[in-house]
Amino acid sequence: MYKLKQIVKSLVFISFLIVTLFLALNHRDIASTYNLSFWVIPILCLVSLLDIGYKYTRLELRTGKLEHEFTSIMNHTFRTPLTKVMWFAKELEKDMPQKDRMMFLQNIENSTTRVLDIIDLLVGIKDVRDISGYVFQAISIREVIEKSINKYREEIKNKNIIFQVSTFSDIPLLSIDLKKISFVIDALIENAVFYTPTGGKILVDCVVKKRSLLLYVSDTGIGLTFIDKMRIFSRFYRSPRATTINTDGMGIRLYLSQQIIARHHGRIYAKSKGKNMGATFFVELPFNK
Repeated sequence: MYKLKQIVKSLVFISFLIVTLFLALNHRDIASTYNLSFWVIPILCLVSLLDIGYKYTRLELRTGKLEHEFTSIMNHTFRTPLTKVMWFAKELEKDMPQKDRMMFLQNIENSTTRVLDIIDLLVGIKDVRDISGYVFQAISIREVIEKSINKYREEIKNKNIIFQVSTFSDIPLLSIDLKKISFVIDALIENAVFYTPTGGKILVDCVVKKRSLLLYVSDTGIGLTFIDKMRIFSRFYRSPRATTINTDGMGIRLYLSQQIIARHHGRIYAKSKGKNMGATFFVELPFNK
């Protein structure tokens, strides 16, 4: 579908350019045929060419900016864990207690896992768009949320975060792709944990509607500015404050989450009263019929 849209846009652009050139070359004949001043057609052609040039320049600048952002993110995101692996491997050459050696090996494993997670994310950009790769089945959202929370219990404990979770009782099953919805829930809970200060609060709850479930993750973290709310689901977007707190982020999890939810015929959005006033992310999914 994405490639088809790109082809259609290219055909429209080429057609528009051909028509403009035709008018420019035959402006005298056209002007006399329709009783127009002979300068009208050249001016229209000039305006059209300026518009084409402006749109093309804007596209090139946007593409260049995305390439620069992508290169910067990849350089930092891959370099950090790989540098750690090299350092730990070098340290293992020294004599040390078995306990320290096991700790270093664990750190190497963690850094390697981080690199594999990054690769999975990049591959996921293509996978989430392909609906044929989705495996829908009736799933309890409660189980998905509990597994996600377990992944971040250590961070929650270390930051002394007050974490409240709904019982999610008597909720109908949802027709979802387990792996992909787990990715979305992980992204929301991970962001809440990362950007909520020590001693803060996180709430995971839901509202049961007639035909859908509205799940939300609310925190008392850094909040969202007006610009953040406009761009939070854009590819590679990260706010300056988020970059300061979590330097290893890629700005791609929420973008992929939006793509995933769209293919579940649902929607995802965020609300916040402003900077340092927390944020709430909502995911609405239809019930399994």
